[in-house]
Amino acid sequence: MQACMNIRLEEKDMVGTWRGPDSSEIHLEMNGSFSARYIPVKFGFIPSDTLNSDKFDGAGKWLLRKGETNWEVYLDFDHVTINKSGCAFPVLVAGENGLFDNIPPWYLFMWEDEEGGDRYKFKRK
Repeated sequence: MQACMNIRLEEKDMVGTWRGPDSSEIHLEMNGSFSARYIPVKFGFIPSDTLNSDKFDGAGKWLLRKGETNWEVYLDFDHVTINKSGCAFPVLVAGENGLFDNIPPWYLFMWEDEEGGDRYKFKRK
């Protein structure tokens, strides 16, 4: 897996608007701020049994960092629309080309269920 990490990513590679399924969207700014909309609550680790919605909007700060197997865009929400607190989680970065998904064009993703299963993908708009 080390080959996946040999690619050098920079914040400028991630800046922009990323669109996911069901109109979900993440907008990353160069100044480290972001906004997101229609994000499924299961990815925000927010208990959904007490909520009126299965999606949330929010904003906060983001950071590009190396994870164990992939680069990650770490989203730290200052606030979300469905509760009074925030949440934080990584969104993984992969490429659409290369043996190890390590060649652009890039996309962002979260595992739908178990790691290694289906991916909830965000592609650059």
